[in-house]
Amino acid sequence: MADLNKLLTPLYLNEKEIRKIIELMFFSYRDFTSGPDRVLEKIKFGRAHHRVIYFVGKKNGLTIKELLSILQITKQSLSRVLNQLVKEKFIILSTGEDKRTKKLTLSKKGQELEIKLSNIQITNIYNVIKNFDEIDINGFKKVLFKMIDEKNQKKFNEIN
Repeated sequence: MADLNKLLTPLYLNEKEIRKIIELMFFSYRDFTSGPDRVLEKIKFGRAHHRVIYFVGKKNGLTIKELLSILQITKQSLSRVLNQLVKEKFIILSTGEDKRTKKLTLSKKGQELEIKLSNIQITNIYNVIKNFDEIDINGFKKVLFKMIDEKNQKKFNEIN
């Protein structure tokens, strides 16, 4: 187990302490995504597929434009992943009120995958945060939120 005294040294905003935060973010994100990565690998999908599945599942009828705005990727990058998800029947693509607008919805198969992937991460987070109090958890969420640039904080607030 890590020496918590080394981890919890007073933060004087020096480079060494900030590098420690960078490393914590790297290792925690790597481990946070490893469970879903193993599930996705079995069906020859990657993290881009996971992100699309997650956000389409979060908002039924999400438009391609909205999804591009959330993910901040190019149409070309999304196209490859989305075409595969539609072809393999994880996502249903339909026309919106305006014929140019395309809406995305998870199929039953897509919903099952989203639940499977999210449950891995929900369980992971729950097993960690159950050991902390509300003040600690809210402080952690504040730090994460403040790391998002202002424009994207607005996007986060819109989807939550």
